[in-house]
Amino acid sequence: MSRLNNSLDVMQVDFDPWLSRLLQNLHGSNQRRLLSCEGDEEWCYRLYEKQFQNRYQSLLLSNSTVFSEAVPFGKVETLLGSEREIVVLDLFSGLNADVVCIAAGLVKRGGLLVFLSPGVTRWHEIKDQYGVWQDQCVANNFEFVRYFFASIENDVDACVQLRQGGGLRQPAQLADLTQTEFINGKTSEQREVLDQIDRWLTKGNMPVALLTADRGRGKSACLGFAIQNAIDKLGYSVLVTAYSRQSASIVFNHCDSSCFIAPDRLIESQICADVLVIDEAAMLPFSMLAQLCRRFKRVLMATTTGGYEGTGQGFLLRFVAHIPADQLLRLKLHEPVRWAENDCLENWVNNTFLLKAPHSGRTIAEESNAFEIEMVDRRDSSQIKKTYTLMTTAHYRTRPSDLRALMENPHLVLMAATHRDMITGMLAANCEGGLEPDLCHQIFLGNRRPRGHLLAQMLTAQAGLRDFACFKGLRIQRVAVEEVNRRRGVGKQLIKTAEAYAGEQRFDYIGACFALDSDSLGFWQNCGFSLVHIAYGQGKSTGNQTVAVVSILNPELEIAMGRLKHKLMSGLPLM
Repeated sequence: MSRLNNSLDVMQVDFDPWLSRLLQNLHGSNQRRLLSCEGDEEWCYRLYEKQFQNRYQSLLLSNSTVFSEAVPFGKVETLLGSEREIVVLDLFSGLNADVVCIAAGLVKRGGLLVFLSPGVTRWHEIKDQYGVWQDQCVANNFEFVRYFFASIENDVDACVQLRQGGGLRQPAQLADLTQTEFINGKTSEQREVLDQIDRWLTKGNMPVALLTADRGRGKSACLGFAIQNAIDKLGYSVLVTAYSRQSASIVFNHCDSSCFIAPDRLIESQICADVLVIDEAAMLPFSMLAQLCRRFKRVLMATTTGGYEGTGQGFLLRFVAHIPADQLLRLKLHEPVRWAENDCLENWVNNTFLLKAPHSGRTIAEESNAFEIEMVDRRDSSQIKKTYTLMTTAHYRTRPSDLRALMENPHLVLMAATHRDMITGMLAANCEGGLEPDLCHQIFLGNRRPRGHLLAQMLTAQAGLRDFACFKGLRIQRVAVEEVNRRRGVGKQLIKTAEAYAGEQRFDYIGACFALDSDSLGFWQNCGFSLVHIAYGQGKSTGNQTVAVVSILNPELEIAMGRLKHKLMSGLPLM
């Protein structure tokens, strides 16, 4: 312990001026940076106490109970929209990619994101709760962890590394970036969008306007300005709703908060207004959004894109895509407001988590059989990146944490459809079931819910098939096809290949769970899968019920599946 204290005392003498110079450089260049502090837990925590705690308007994100001021990872989304000079992220409970991205978005211009971690060489010494997959299986390769720390090591502009027992290196000098100009509290781009909203409110014939932006672009502030302008200058009555009042707090920094109404109360009531504003619309169930769009004459929606939470992309793919073009005004903010354009920390986040992966210019296959289906080598980071990039553009629930799952989850099976050496479709499936009879019985009774066995549990506990979780199955999690090659049989080929693979590997069934809609159900039935269960309640993102479809590979299951289908049909209303 004395050696640790001595090393910290020496560091304090050198570290204070070093950190001051680092922050001074960031303030002068309008940039943000990452400081990765790597050592044992005690050393990192002492470093935090001595150098960051109660200083520099800092914020600590940590699952540890050591520090009372810490915000646990499960609550970081409540901080979205706020900003701090220094955000300290404790990684000793594990590497949560979603939280890393959110934490970076909380750092203001001229600020610093600080990691506390054991570093890649000692990562195996901690209990990484985000690297534990179903059946408490821990990946032995930590492929994503290595990829993550390599991205820190290789980006000397954005990242500075400080290792226990190492010296303080002078960081590379950063280029000076131009701060976005404000006039009367607004950027020129915000003023242009506000003018478009004014024209839409007074003269437009489109019932819906949609404002999208990546994080840090001033979307919420722009929304607040638009609301106050509609009330003060146009004399309109306005209602504002959002997932929670807290999630709309930045909006109400710029307008009257008394017009807020919770979404469930809005649905239940008959309250009307000239304009309904929905902030972070992607966080509400799509069925609720559809109901509100039918009810109000003018609806202004806003949502964040950019891949942090996985909801914004889904909103665009699943809800907005079904609004006719002549009924929708699209608005977008591009310029960052909370930091400068080409900020090196934002670039590091985008590059590491593939949030802004470039489109590769796909070609349309002339024949449906021109595609080749192949297994994706999980050790090939290039193939994994291409697969993940396709997921982000084609699937509505992709999050940065999915990139880790693709690299590390040992239960995952990945397939890709390629055309001229380019990935144009992908399928991810999870191996589940095959559980011991005692555990199956506990699942049937509702006493146990082992992680990862979604379909096996649903048909055991909800549908009432007592022993179903004992059978080994392959559950298809994601099927994504690039837009230019959709409706050409690519998805069906991927599923048929997965079904053949499941048969070769002696799985008892292959299936999927998804939010019920006629198009999706028709697609799966066209692939030869049978609807066997409709779950209780509604899905959080879509508002639709979750359904299960199955294709039987083991004849022993045919009688049980027949009973399920009969039970399902007898419970449906007569048409």
